Amino acid sequence: MLTHSHARGTPRTSRFLRMLVLLTAAISSTVFAVVPTPEVIGPLASDPPGSPGRNYPFAATDLDLASRGYVEQEFFFQGTANVYDTPNQIGGVGLGPPAPTANIVSTGYPYKTRMIVRRPVKAGKFNGTVIVEWQNVTSGYELSPLWQRTHEFFLREGYAWVGISAQNNGVGAAPNGLRNWSPGRYGTLDVTAGGTITADRLSYDIFAQGVQAARSVSTVLGGLVVQRVIAAGVSQSAGRLAIYINAVNPRDPIIDAGLLEAGGQQIRTDLDIPVMKVLSESEHSGGAGNNEVCSSSVPPPPCQTSLQPDTDLIRVWAMAGTSHADWVNSIVLYAINRRDLPAVPLFDNCAQPSRSRIQGHYIMAAAVDGIVKWLTHGVPPPHGDPIQMVSNSPPVVARDAFGNALGGIRLASFEVPIALSQGTGTGGCALSGIYVPFDTATLQSLYPTHEGYVHAIMAAAEKNVADRFLLPADAAELIADARASLVGTGLICGPLCANVSQFLLNPSTSNLRDQTREYHFVGDSELLNLLDQATSWVAQGYTVAAGAGSTNQGMARKHFGRAMAFVRTYVAHVQTMRTQGRIAPETASLLIDFANILIERLQPLS
Repeated sequence: MLTHSHARGTPRTSRFLRMLVLLTAAISSTVFAVVPTPEVIGPLASDPPGSPGRNYPFAATDLDLASRGYVEQEFFFQGTANVYDTPNQIGGVGLGPPAPTANIVSTGYPYKTRMIVRRPVKAGKFNGTVIVEWQNVTSGYELSPLWQRTHEFFLREGYAWVGISAQNNGVGAAPNGLRNWSPGRYGTLDVTAGGTITADRLSYDIFAQGVQAARSVSTVLGGLVVQRVIAAGVSQSAGRLAIYINAVNPRDPIIDAGLLEAGGQQIRTDLDIPVMKVLSESEHSGGAGNNEVCSSSVPPPPCQTSLQPDTDLIRVWAMAGTSHADWVNSIVLYAINRRDLPAVPLFDNCAQPSRSRIQGHYIMAAAVDGIVKWLTHGVPPPHGDPIQMVSNSPPVVARDAFGNALGGIRLASFEVPIALSQGTGTGGCALSGIYVPFDTATLQSLYPTHEGYVHAIMAAAEKNVADRFLLPADAAELIADARASLVGTGLICGPLCANVSQFLLNPSTSNLRDQTREYHFVGDSELLNLLDQATSWVAQGYTVAAGAGSTNQGMARKHFGRAMAFVRTYVAHVQTMRTQGRIAPETASLLIDFANILIERLQPLS
């Protein structure tokens, strides 16, 4: 099969050249197979999330989808899959040279798995683009890191999102693979042909058939008309997806573009679909498979690297200051994990404060937006500057006087620094990076006034938008966060104010604000304002307490008391929103529990 039944949207000249390559390959006896349409079962009936018996989708979202005009549904799909002669994935993130077009080794293996769908209810909300994410299974259960990080952009802009369960670690692993997590709901799922096919060799066809179902089975997207599909994977899933893009999709193209975050082998330059690879700083410093170091042995083996030059259909972006395992990805799962995976801790056990706060999800949103413009208007995304390296073997990132990386895509929050933000941590926390806020004296030396800091952020954000690495709506949020911060005020942001580590390691008003903001509740400005007021009073309390004298100590207690009053009002607002059905019960419970911890810590200070 030489052409899609759907529009590619690539530039006309490039498309012609790519199709000529495919035609030549066909003449030389390559056989193109049509992706079968699997049998789809659903949408499945579900009990409310958290119900006994777990008859609901694993990791069902706790976002208020209804207020955004969205719905979440789960489907099973089943069929038969091929085994291909694809290479084994190298490393957790799948490094290495591009895989060639695969050949079928054997065929006819039955499978049954699931997909989770989050889509607009009405056609007028849908922008025509479906993001199909290869679910990540590194942890022994399924994660949707692209959705987790970028959900606000998807909801805001009218995307549909589909998560495909293609690997056995997510379906059958103990204790939290789908079958073990809820035998009653998922007990019939199997992606191994009854245990006869190992190493996820059926995963490529399972993923492709899931895409086909989204395209051609109307119930999957509720009758929405699909104009384009972007296949996406993060980390280990990027490794699997890159092999699929290189080796399997060319046999019968079913996707319009690929998006690989934080992993994936090099991409073939003879493909006729655009592919973007977006790497965190961790991938440049050895934290996640080390995407650019080659062996120095003689003779050297093939270079195991994800980096490659841009072409007219390939873009590689490097996000300076970001970590492979990032902040947003962790905090948006807290309430879901307490509900579905209560044994999973809500913090990192790291020697240094972890999880960079640099908003890589903003850059990912710009990447998706860039791919859509590539497909629809033939306008490719911009080229991104690489992160500067002192050495590739061993990997050493070039850094400034603060220890922050040089080069790369530099969001305003990194270009106008307020913290040490590195992509790679130490020991077992390599993937989580390091985040250490500057002390008050350093901040005051850099930003003598709050207005000066905000203006610097605004200028850098405007450049990010002009360079097309940041969308205007996200720039507005970034600037609003800068306005709400205490940078340049001279106030001391003590432990109950500082945004450092995870909340349970360092309860603070700033951490709770981040937690609240990432839910993007409709009408959440009052919640954020209450926490901003609490943060200001906490900082004033610490600042006054640093002075000598009983008068100062009495004033400090009053300031901490005012902060506590604002947190209590926050609790009351969350409770009201829960009663109104605007916050999921598990989410409200988490926010109230965190707020009550703050109240307990503030009580002795007030």
